[in-house]
Amino acid sequence: MLDRSIAPPTHPIKEIPFPKPTVKQLSNGIPIHGFNIGSQEVIQIELIVKAGQKHGEKPLAVSTMANLVGEASKKYNPGEIIKHIDYYGAFFESSCDGDKSYFALFTLTKHLKTVLPIFAEAVLNPTFPERETKIYLANSKQNFLTRQKKTSYICRKNFNHLLFKNHPYGRMVSAEDYDLVSPKDLIDFHQKHFIASNCEFFISGNYPNEVYNLLDSYFSIIPKTKNTTTSFPTVTQNKGGKYFFEQEDAIQSGIRIGKILDVEFGSRDFFRLKILNTIFGGYFGSRLMSNIREDKGYTYGIGSGIATYEDATFFYISTEVGKEVTTLAVKEIYNELNTITTNLVEQEELKTVKNYMLGSLLKESDGVFSIADRFKGVYFKGKNFDFYNQYIQEINTITPTDILNTAQKYFNSTNLLEVIAGARTS
Repeated sequence: MLDRSIAPPTHPIKEIPFPKPTVKQLSNGIPIHGFNIGSQEVIQIELIVKAGQKHGEKPLAVSTMANLVGEASKKYNPGEIIKHIDYYGAFFESSCDGDKSYFALFTLTKHLKTVLPIFAEAVLNPTFPERETKIYLANSKQNFLTRQKKTSYICRKNFNHLLFKNHPYGRMVSAEDYDLVSPKDLIDFHQKHFIASNCEFFISGNYPNEVYNLLDSYFSIIPKTKNTTTSFPTVTQNKGGKYFFEQEDAIQSGIRIGKILDVEFGSRDFFRLKILNTIFGGYFGSRLMSNIREDKGYTYGIGSGIATYEDATFFYISTEVGKEVTTLAVKEIYNELNTITTNLVEQEELKTVKNYMLGSLLKESDGVFSIADRFKGVYFKGKNFDFYNQYIQEINTITPTDILNTAQKYFNSTNLLEVIAGARTS
């Protein structure tokens, strides 16, 4: 019988033995990255198109296109695609971010031959009926108007705009923009950007090798049209500054503080920044949470992060607090920044964070879909699975002095952008 009074043995985490993906190509040159390691008879197929919101001439054209793919196509009337896919217990989802658009199919392997042609039809031959497009835009506009009343949203959109003034990442959306998107805009964007050089497939789960032939039979028709490279402004550190956006009658204030970081993804400094940020505000036991939530009671939640886009990496602190404690909360945020840039981290605190981060990496790498996600998270930034084991090595070897030097280099108050949205208090 298992003696539960005895703790199981522990082992140091030195690496994660990630499996290498199988890499093949469709006959039109589109790469396929495959992880055929699942134990359950399920498969995920994801088509990633290197055409995100920054590529759209109109602010909402790309997100509208991505969200309406799967609504109708040349073969299927509105609503029929999802109905057919649902019938087989499969699932289709589409989305986009600033850099890319994503189209994924989840299905039982035994139904793949049936639902894959439906998925291909939805992605390759979408139509955007006038009625459905208008309904989607009207609903989205109403949601936008509702969000406009929330200080957290006002704070976030103005922070992004000020941080990325000269780049599409910082583009502001207005209510009028929802009236300017037409079905033709969506069709034109789809036709222009859905070309072989923009596309990559990622498949994961338990599947037969014939999946590659199936993909080729449906998706090799994606044209090889020469990709016209779009150049975007270089994102550089700006002057920062303090901005207040008044919202009368608001009972809470949204707060965002941050800056552009000049750091290479996957470099030693990048890994050290991730560890530093975890200590500062990257998990529930962080300094920001311990001080501003647990000790002062100014907020329900506060955190910080290192965000990496295709064209920029930036540091941010985000929270919402009662309007009457806004000034006090901001003061404590700067106090914590000052502390972490002037004092060595205690060994016990660093040990706790190291254990947390190593455990999180293991948890986030459990299962075939998670493994595929970990790969995608670094692949488009020019890295492979070695990234994570280099990360683990840095977590294991970093010292309090390394933390302090990194904080002084990147978390100093120079060029910090501070954005607050809320009601003024006397």
